[in-house]
Amino acid sequence: MAAQEQALSTRSIEAGVYHSRQDPWCRLCKDAPETVQHRVAECKMLAGTAYRHKQVAGIVYRNICAKYGLEVPKSKWETPPKVAENSRAKVLWDFKFQTDKQLLANQPDMVVVDKEQKRAVVIDVAVPADSNIRKKEHQKIQKYQGLKEELERTWKVKSKVVPVVTGALGAMTPKLGEWS
Repeated sequence: MAAQEQALSTRSIEAGVYHSRQDPWCRLCKDAPETVQHRVAECKMLAGTAYRHKQVAGIVYRNICAKYGLEVPKSKWETPPKVAENSRAKVLWDFKFQTDKQLLANQPDMVVVDKEQKRAVVIDVAVPADSNIRKKEHQKIQKYQGLKEELERTWKVKSKVVPVVTGALGAMTPKLGEWS
């Protein structure tokens, strides 16, 4: 709770509120004031963002595999295979698509193809600062629009882009129910 309320003692708080220090800058990157938001979602010196991204993507992947009766990775640390497939579905993990058309982005976190419904879902995960959730959702939809159109054209399936965006401090998008 303290992190979500921005109530943890950081250099920015110490300089601006307590006046116990003059330097509010991040002790790691020195590029921005050291706030809770900066430490958990923006500091380039912390590897947490990549770690959180992989964890969220892994949870989504395991749930999709379970839904379609595909083999679920035994450990949450196990990197999923590039392709998991059965008669109902195909799940492509971190797969780089080659198309005739040059695309803005061609390597989403996942693409799920429901063979029975002839539907493809392009899924990309992000864990931005809580205040940037809606902006990041919009960016992901725009970023993969070209891939969505190419999948529809080449695979003859109905497609959509689903951005899975959760804030670094746990905020969730109000649009979460729309994506299921």
